[in-house]
Amino acid sequence: MSDLQNRFIILKKTRYGESDLIIHALSTEGTKKSFIARSALKSKKRFAGGVLEPSHYVMLTYKAARSEDQLNVLNEANLIDDFKEIRSDYDKLDFALTILNCVYHVSQEGDTDSHFLFNLVGHSLRKLGSVDNLYRFKMHFYLKFLFQQGVINVDDWMSPFLKINISESEKLDQVMGIENIILDYSDSIESQVLHYIKNADTGF
Repeated sequence: MSDLQNRFIILKKTRYGESDLIIHALSTEGTKKSFIARSALKSKKRFAGGVLEPSHYVMLTYKAARSEDQLNVLNEANLIDDFKEIRSDYDKLDFALTILNCVYHVSQEGDTDSHFLFNLVGHSLRKLGSVDNLYRFKMHFYLKFLFQQGVINVDDWMSPFLKINISESEKLDQVMGIENIILDYSDSIESQVLHYIKNADTGF
């Protein structure tokens, strides 16, 4: 069987055995795929420079699993974007991992019709490195995420967050009373997200 190749965002990695890694990643189609990267912790040629770190945008070359109970075999990974600005700020890195965790729990193997999910996480990671108001950005992401998942009752105060692109999150600062809105609703919205991802993933 010939190798397959596609672009992915790394969602999660887990050490397996002495030198292997299990990688979960989101494709451009919104498909979650799981891979076994054999000898990944030893190979400097196929997986150089920490390329398989969560949040990295990568090109993966792999062999498809032969059955549903097997993992795809990862042969090579090449870095496209590491969103390095995120890693200079602990709070931003922590929220980047929260974004990945949300997507990890709701994305599905075999789903090829969730481009919106890939776009949301990709634009969010790219924007996160330059945001100057993390509280505003968290609310923006959470509302976009819940709305895309179809699990939130939309109220009037949410309208600016849903209309403005995540890549232009700073425009929310022009909304009258935005700071009070964030203060009033941030805890409840975050709780809704945590509750949703816990129940959305049967393996949680």
